[in-house]
Amino acid sequence: MKQNICILVGLCLLYACSNHSGYIINGTVDNADDQTVYLESYQGLTPVVFDSAVVKNGKFQLKGTVKCPDFCLLYVGKTGPVQFFIENSVIAIDVAEDISASAVTGSQEHDLFIQFNDMLNLEFNESVAKLNDEYMSLQLERQLAEGSKAKIDSVESKLEAIVAQMQQIDQLRNRRMTEFVKQHPDNVLSAFIIENTLSYIGDLDDVADIVSGFDENHPSQWVQMTKKKLAATQNTRTGQLFTDFEMNTPDDTPAKLSDYAGKGNYLLVDFWASWCRPCRIANPQLVEIYRKYKDKGFDIVGVSLDKNKSDWTKAIADDQLTWNHLSDLQFWDSKAAKLYSVTSIPHAILLDKEGKILEKGIHPKELDEKLAELLK
Repeated sequence: MKQNICILVGLCLLYACSNHSGYIINGTVDNADDQTVYLESYQGLTPVVFDSAVVKNGKFQLKGTVKCPDFCLLYVGKTGPVQFFIENSVIAIDVAEDISASAVTGSQEHDLFIQFNDMLNLEFNESVAKLNDEYMSLQLERQLAEGSKAKIDSVESKLEAIVAQMQQIDQLRNRRMTEFVKQHPDNVLSAFIIENTLSYIGDLDDVADIVSGFDENHPSQWVQMTKKKLAATQNTRTGQLFTDFEMNTPDDTPAKLSDYAGKGNYLLVDFWASWCRPCRIANPQLVEIYRKYKDKGFDIVGVSLDKNKSDWTKAIADDQLTWNHLSDLQFWDSKAAKLYSVTSIPHAILLDKEGKILEKGIHPKELDEKLAELLK
């Protein structure tokens, strides 16, 4: 799952987006006179206000300059946000009562952003939402079936089929996003997509040329973050020895990844969290794989991105995750996640017996097939 930023031709944009020396945002909004409009952009993970105006007669205007296109959030009082890409041009924003229906025109980078989101909505989001609903319905059915083994087995079989479909959709969506980025290599939007979405696959080789193609001094933080992430992945490429880190176990005992890696077993480093729904969906499959191979030379270390210890330990118990666990309870600031360029979970890395990286972003079904091959 990813961090909580909503993502969702080549315009040849590098440092400017039009002939305008700055941006002018002309906005309209109903029933908001005398309220303050706030314009925010991200500084790292934190949104920061960089412009504001007061609504008069249902209208407001913002003026300023940006160094390059940037992802922004616009609030009217406490209502919002309208999410859009700002650039140095004349932009019109019609803030609707249903904030998701607000219209933004005049920004070419935002037009491309809409095109990207429309592609995801059309090809994937509806089917994913349907599968999520089916999964939740089956989960309830399973709870009501306690005591009937035949019924439970039937429901779990259906749940596994849904998880497999979700994983297939996830892989196809990754490919489509990668294709989109490759079609727009000069756009800040591409760096934004890579940083917030594509980078969770762990290995940026597919888009490395795009990332390295941006100027070293490009003013966009999204470009700079993707460059840093690409540099970090060089140390965690397939075939490289694992990068060590130290965290606490659930009983507050310090432990290192090296306490488990390179000890003669194949080791899965599973990045997850109690609050991550896809992680919890995948856990029963990992439990089965662990039961199947734990006595044949396979082990798992769970690395949690939780921030609440009780939530973390409860999920371990509820999901019956009987392998070793580590966490610094720092949420997305987890030092292990940063070391391995993990920006969305679940994310699993398979190490060989010597501690070298075999696979990154491996799904349970792929893991089962890989272990069957390695441990036959």
